Amino acid sequence: MKKALIRNNIMLVILAFLLFLAVALFVLYRFQWKQQDTFMRMIMAEVELAYNNHDDDAAVFVLDYAGEHDRRITVLDPQFRVIADSHDDRVGTDKSSRPELVEPDTVKARYSTTVNLTMLYIAREMEDGNYLRISVPAATQTAAYNQLILWFSLTGLAFVLIYAGGLFKLNQNLLAPWEQAKKGMKALKEGRYQVMTTFHPYPEINEIIHEMNDISLDIARHVRNVERYQEQLSRVLNEIKQAVMLFNHQNILLYANKDARTLFDLDDEAIGNPAYHGIRSTEIKQAVTDVNQNRKESAFDYKKDGSVYEIRAFAVADKGSAHEDATVLLLCRDVTQSRAVEQMKRDFFSHASHELKSPLTAIRGYAELIEHKLVKQEEVEDTARQIVRQSETMTTLVEDMLMLSRLENIKETTYTRQRLDHLLEEVVITLKPISDHKNMTLSIQASDIEMMCDPLDLQKLFKNLIENAIKYSPADTLIDIQLHLDNDHIIFKVADQGLGIEPVHQQRVFERFYRVDKGRKEGGTGLGLAIVKHVVLKYQGKIDLQSKVNEGTTVTIKMKKNM
Repeated sequence: MKKALIRNNIMLVILAFLLFLAVALFVLYRFQWKQQDTFMRMIMAEVELAYNNHDDDAAVFVLDYAGEHDRRITVLDPQFRVIADSHDDRVGTDKSSRPELVEPDTVKARYSTTVNLTMLYIAREMEDGNYLRISVPAATQTAAYNQLILWFSLTGLAFVLIYAGGLFKLNQNLLAPWEQAKKGMKALKEGRYQVMTTFHPYPEINEIIHEMNDISLDIARHVRNVERYQEQLSRVLNEIKQAVMLFNHQNILLYANKDARTLFDLDDEAIGNPAYHGIRSTEIKQAVTDVNQNRKESAFDYKKDGSVYEIRAFAVADKGSAHEDATVLLLCRDVTQSRAVEQMKRDFFSHASHELKSPLTAIRGYAELIEHKLVKQEEVEDTARQIVRQSETMTTLVEDMLMLSRLENIKETTYTRQRLDHLLEEVVITLKPISDHKNMTLSIQASDIEMMCDPLDLQKLFKNLIENAIKYSPADTLIDIQLHLDNDHIIFKVADQGLGIEPVHQQRVFERFYRVDKGRKEGGTGLGLAIVKHVVLKYQGKIDLQSKVNEGTTVTIKMKKNM
């Protein structure tokens, strides 16, 4: 209201002043033009008299009479061609198109390209038939007019400013209480409580402002509590490590936490728009629709970029009446690792059961033969050896399973300083009977290396790799074993001249119970290379396998000496 009053009053004054200024300027313009016309005719009369009485050449005349008032004098023949010009040496120039020559004895104002100024012109025919043209700079005649316009403008502006200042001060005293109330309401809208003073000369206004202060204080307290709760809730939702989204009854996305924005590549524009704007999965959009329309909750898996997410959609409220009411809660939890672990457990128990079943079946079969006296006396000893052999297979399998379980569930481990060359030597001694049986040569090159480790880990690693090389190499061949340092890394290499591994199997030989050829007679537990892989991972190492069919296999282990 204050601004409207001031604006309307000032506009009225400005309009009145502009109308007065326009009338004054018009009158001044007419007066100034009349003065210019009179002035130019006086000069023309003076120069005309001198021209009619001169006896010299026209060029001399124009130079003699051009100096006063910055005059420019031009003499033209009856065809309006220049005979002489005080400011231009060129003669013979056709000036017939000039306005002052088209309408002689009339004052004209135009821009001259010869002198680059706006000039006042007048031309008149002389007694000898020639034409005399006089021109002077327009600025010499309009200076006073321009000063008068400037004075009028400045005076009017000063009047408007003085009037506006007085009007502003008057309205300020009248409307100050309402302006203060407006600021208080605006601050409350922005979440800030601002006390409004009540020291005004109007008691009624003081009472209203006092009530507004009480209401504003209550609202400010409530807003602060809500904001604090929202901040805590948002922090919790961002820390629970799963995507959380809320939708209303129109499938419009109302909220998405940090994980949801990352998972579905949502930006700020997605909030407040239907689900299909930011979420491309038809299953998720259908799940939200089912909850809103049929109150049907659902749970399913969603795959993206090689990861698996468990999606759960369920109702959190009845159909909301307001646009901001949330009706559907969507939770997305990354279950990639847990699903992989579950699958690994299923595969492990399946393979373990199968591997244990074979020796148990054999032991039971031999035992039943003995029980029913179907084994001859001379075959009892051989049957007993078979039972012992199958028992040893079971024992080895169980030991490897326990070893693998220990490596997968690493807790605090106490390492001791060990000589790796000594551990390697002990392993080679235990495997020597097997290599001697196949008349194989073990070439060992081992440096003196100490390392903080669990000796059982390294013994298993050495044994499994060397034993595999012996088992899957033909008799009378060489196995090259190397153990040395390369800067701060320990290098252990085993190279054989065996059957080799096809490329399709090379990436899988380190999986549990994986066998390249399940029909081979030389079969182990299927856990040896899996144990090797877990030992290498435990000591932050790397495995490199190079193999060619019927040429041999080379396995290189690289581990940090000091972890």
